[in-house]
Amino acid sequence: MVQLESLANELLLDLFEFFDTTHLLQAFIGLNSRFNKLLNYHFQVHQLNLKSLSKEIFDNISEKLLPLIIDQVISLRLSSDETPGLPELLLSRGFTLNRFICLQSLSLYRINHFDTLYKIIYQCRYLPHLTHLNIVKYDDEERQENIVDLLNNIWSLSTLTHCNLNGLQTNEIRLLNISIISSSIEYLSIENIPCNLNCLSHLFKFTPRLQQFCTTLYSYSRNDHLTNIMPSIESIKLYFGGSIQSMNNLLENMPNLSRLIITTLQVYLDGNIWEQLISTYLPKIKRFDLKMELEFRENNNTIEETIDELLSSFRTPFWLQEHQWYVRCHWNPSDPYKWITLYTLPYSFDTFDYSNKSCTKSTCYDEQQYWSYDHVKIYGHGNVENTLLDNFSLLRARFHNIHHLQINLSFDNTFWSRFPSLNHLKSLHVYIYKYSDYYQLQTLFDQASCLYSLKLQSFIDSSIKLFELTTSKSIRRIDLINILFNRSIYYTKEDCFTLINSILGIQCEILSIRIKHRINILDLIRHMSKLRLLIFECEDDKEFFRNFSSSKNELVQWLQYYLSSTHIITRHPRQPSLIRIWINRETKKILPLNSDILKMKHKNTLSYVLTSFRQYFNKILGD
Repeated sequence: MVQLESLANELLLDLFEFFDTTHLLQAFIGLNSRFNKLLNYHFQVHQLNLKSLSKEIFDNISEKLLPLIIDQVISLRLSSDETPGLPELLLSRGFTLNRFICLQSLSLYRINHFDTLYKIIYQCRYLPHLTHLNIVKYDDEERQENIVDLLNNIWSLSTLTHCNLNGLQTNEIRLLNISIISSSIEYLSIENIPCNLNCLSHLFKFTPRLQQFCTTLYSYSRNDHLTNIMPSIESIKLYFGGSIQSMNNLLENMPNLSRLIITTLQVYLDGNIWEQLISTYLPKIKRFDLKMELEFRENNNTIEETIDELLSSFRTPFWLQEHQWYVRCHWNPSDPYKWITLYTLPYSFDTFDYSNKSCTKSTCYDEQQYWSYDHVKIYGHGNVENTLLDNFSLLRARFHNIHHLQINLSFDNTFWSRFPSLNHLKSLHVYIYKYSDYYQLQTLFDQASCLYSLKLQSFIDSSIKLFELTTSKSIRRIDLINILFNRSIYYTKEDCFTLINSILGIQCEILSIRIKHRINILDLIRHMSKLRLLIFECEDDKEFFRNFSSSKNELVQWLQYYLSSTHIITRHPRQPSLIRIWINRETKKILPLNSDILKMKHKNTLSYVLTSFRQYFNKILGD
């Protein structure tokens, strides 16, 4: 500490660059006034990310740091995913969004409740510098009728230029009720709000300055039309299902489009059709990224003949000489449905789904070209039942930048030529088929130095084998909720202590698990010293009593009794069988389990249960 204090402020600020918000605050908050001032300055130019905090760190921030920097923070990220209840707690402590007067960027991730989201957005109208809003995910699907008010509040933010609403899931009717014209929004993304062309006409009318746009468009009706020309739009990313006429109508109203990124499902647009569309309507196009999923089971030709015909339409001078745009097809020769994936090269999409399409052919002059898929961050497959899916000898692509990997074990040695580096891997979802697969899992751990999250699913009852591995030094989040495919596994006391004493358990910060007995919840919290969030389903949660409103949260009340009030204990909003405990490590209160109080509590619970039974059956008999 003395050595750190001897460093100049400039060097300390450079050092802060290497820390994320959590580790920076854990290391330096509250040390002395000098470090508090440096933190103050740091968050004037960097994001204050409250997504992955322990409860005690958040309490320290709200007590010691936020009062000093709230009027200087320029970028803020709030989440309910790893910090359930944080947004509500922030507002209840008086840190309303209107006090962040210098805020330029706001990111909201998995906000659980509509009322909270609405309050936050409403308060944003008092932020004179807010230009970027990101709603990444949103969990409350029951308040759809109020989405319109939320959208109108967003459209009324006079300085907002970049608006990502991919976290909102609703229908086009809500967009049709937008009644506020935004004079500022230039970049808009609404991937999970499907639109038709009539809906887009309304949206464009109330968002006249759009330059970049992303949406999902379904348009099959002849009465569906885009009625207004949008000369301001320069780039569009589209998930499209519809007719060729609808595509014509869309593109003819975007004369200045220079970039088109489009994914289609079951829309047959061959190279000749695309050539005509682009030549006719898009004179300024510079970049064209296409991915099409097509099914040809009604076609009498073989799948190879179909592919040759399709590829030949992309071999005209327009494609090969004028633009040098090449395409590649993937297919499975034994697929009875004859599914084909076609995409432009180089591959520019961030997800890649292998789906056992092992054969490839392209329009490249050299088939060895364009096998580096560096844009791909998410790799997955479509069918976990087939262990041959991950036969990587059939796949020639190389993935250097994978962040999320969904994979079957086991795989052969060609895997490492397809994934030469796992240095960027943060999230791993694995399917286990046999005991020996765990050795390959350890090999994956050894190569993934930044791996943060592990989700495990198995066809064998062998999860305890996981805790015998040398394991990974970087894993902090473990999901064992759906560990077995064909049934639920509830961890016993012995299982819990095997986890507690494992290397994974010692370093685990977020755990999702099914537990047999509620007492073992307290064991996990007491003995897993790094644990900051526990998400669990308990077998003795009295599921059948949830019809009685008064006993709905009996287990939550039991936990609140035995744990400190500084913990936040809530049920998951979309999966009420799951309970979340956001843990505060500064408190040590866990009542002894063998106390007379516990016995009395169980006695009272049993008495309450019997009383509820009597009331319930008396009501039935009375009716």
